[in-house]
Parts: sequence; C-alpha cells; structure tokens
Amino acid sequence: MTVSYNHQVATSKPYLILKLLGRWKGSVWKAVSVELGIWLVLYYTIFCVYRYAFGRSAQQRFEDFIRFFDASMKYIPLDFLLSFFVTIIVSRWSTIFQNLGMIDNIALFTSNFVKGTSDRARNIRRNIVRYCCLSQAMVFRDLSMQVRRRFPTFEALVSGGFMMEHELEQFHAVKNRYAKYWVPLNWALTLCNDAKKEGFIDSHINEYAITQEIRHFRTGLSLVWQHDWISLPILYPQIVFTATHVYFLLALFSRQFIVTADRVPGEVDIHFPVMTVCQFIFYVG
Repeated sequence: MTVSYNHQVATSKPYLILKLLGRWKGSVWKAVSVELGIWLVLYYTIFCVYRYAFGRSAQQRFEDFIRFFDASMKYIPLDFLLSFFVTIIVSRWSTIFQNLGMIDNIALFTSNFVKGTSDRARNIRRNIVRYCCLSQAMVFRDLSMQVRRRFPTFEALVSGGFMMEHELEQFHAVKNRYAKYWVPLNWALTLCNDAKKEGFIDSHINEYAITQEIRHFRTGLSLVWQHDWISLPILYPQIVFTATHVYFLLALFSRQFIVTADRVPGEVDIHFPVMTVCQFIFYVG
C-alpha cells in the first residue's frame, strides 16, 4: 500500500527521521509484525527447550545441529534472489504507474484543435474526451476491485454518465472474444475524422496531433492491462518465498547461543537475537 508522507519530509528537522520511522500505516513494521512475532515465539521455544529441558548430552548433540545449520545457511543465495526479485517488482510498479493514463493531453489538444462554438462542435469535443475516459474505466474495471464495485456492470457505466444507451447497444454488437476496451477509442478516432471532414479541424496536422495523443493513451492502457493479464511467473515468488522462509527457519537453530564449554571464547550471551531480528526486518520486509 502506498501511503503519502511527502508533507512530513517537506522541511528538514532534527527529529524528522524518528517521526518517519515511527509511522505504522503502510510501514515495514506493520508488514513484518505478525511473521516476526511468530518467529520470536518459535525462537524462544527452542531457546527454553535447549537451555532448560535438555541434559548435557542432548545439548551437545543439539549444538552439532546448530553448527551444521549455521554452515548450511551460506548455500542459500538470499541476497541475490531478493535483489533480483525486488528489481522486477519495482520495475513493474514503475511501468504501471507511468502508464495509468492522464486525460489532460487529449482534452487540451481537442479543445484547441477542434474549433467552433456550435452544438455539434461542442459535442465532438466532449465525446472524444468521454470516449477516452470510458475506455480507461473499462480497463480499470479489470484491474481494481474498487472500480469494479463502483461499476459492476456496463449498465453502471451508462448510469455513471460514461456511456449512452445506444452506445451500449453498439458496444455489445461488436463480436470479440477478447477485451473490447478499444471500441470507445475507435469511436473517438472516428469523431476526429468527422471533425476534419466537417471543417472543425482546419488541418491534417492538427488531426494527426489529436489521434497521436489518443494512440499514446491507448498504448499506456494496453501496457497496464497486459501487466495485470500476464502476471510475474509464479516460480519467482515461490523461489523467493521458499528461500527466505527456509533461511529464517534454519536461523531458529543456527542463531542459538551455545551455552556449554564448546562455545567460542569471547562470545556474549545475548538473550535477544538483535542482529537476526534486524536481518528479518530487512529481508522479509
């Protein structure tokens, strides 16, 4: 979830970083709190069993497993997997955000290049923009549950003012087994041609400028729709999910402090795994 925090970092203050780190909504703390809590419960369960329930021989046997798991963790290339996965996710998010589509350019070009004050000229300008907004609403219905709840059916688009009754009939008359969000854009391009023929657009250059803006708008919507249609191959999240959780499953044992005489000299017995918790927040978060 994207949470706006720009107003909090607009000015530089000594305590700003603490205020930013203390946010809960949309934060890394909220994202990892449940899993970290479960991990700590398991860690301290093993901690208590190892220290207080096992005898000396059982402790020594358990310490062999600690050393084995500690040596085995290096075989999980977690840094490489997470960096590769995060790069893909951020790239997809950035591409989708940049291509959501802003109607402003089409509206500005249409209002400037489609001349005339007659009802016909005004209707052409309004309908070109409305058809583009209609196409965008159709795409977003397939991407966002909020938009789908707002417009659960095409009839809801009619009642919302995006489409007229006769246009809905024309839309349903188009036989296509795939998504038909391009149909309103085709209507908008047809209106551009009609406006040129009727003299509301005074040159082919101006007509071309409007049609190019519509084309760029459609290309962006198509790219967003394709990113939703073709998901990231499931093996990538499976590998990352498995590697991360196996890593910290091994850490439940390998990060236990050895309490017998076989421990490394100079090690400090810290009852709370500070660095492992930090690592958990960085990797899982």
